[in-house]
Amino acid sequence: MLLRLLFFMTLSIGSSMAISVTCPTKRYVVILFQPVTLTCNYQTSAQQPPVVIWRYKSYCQDPIQAALNPSSATNQLAQANPNYNPNIECADNQRTVRTVASKQGNTITLADGYQGRKITIINNADLNIAQTAWGDSGVYVCSVVSTQDLTGNSEDYTELIVLGRMSNTTDLLPGIDLLVMEGTSPPGPLLIL
Repeated sequence: MLLRLLFFMTLSIGSSMAISVTCPTKRYVVILFQPVTLTCNYQTSAQQPPVVIWRYKSYCQDPIQAALNPSSATNQLAQANPNYNPNIECADNQRTVRTVASKQGNTITLADGYQGRKITIINNADLNIAQTAWGDSGVYVCSVVSTQDLTGNSEDYTELIVLGRMSNTTDLLPGIDLLVMEGTSPPGPLLIL
């Protein structure tokens, strides 16, 4: 009788577990053409593999320019409201939103705009970009969908900032150059505004 009770308690606990999705690293910064893997972890009680979908959302405002202009109205609003991030919080109709890739079981599908690029979903839900490009900077949303697990937090996001290099200086963004100091030990960067 006790074993039967434990069995039913285990079943009820297992079936009530909600889906949980987390992107543990909230921001990645890479140099143009470098590889990057955006990590997405999930837990689910579903028996069938869930569908993993990665979506790209452009920034609402340039995070580098915002950091260089702390007295702007949106930055002052963000300082007054610590849970508000004007770089990523705006309506989807005010920015570019597109699917990057999806995975169901072992089948990975790249969206039209990403065909031909070395992008894949590895491990359970990590988005691997073998060579970053200019248009890759933005917010990436990892969604995990299961018809067997309908409650909980089914998505989380991370940011990707791609910085570019030009000749002997590294052009971070317009108006900001990073000069690599050669001949120093070790070579070091010098930020030029």
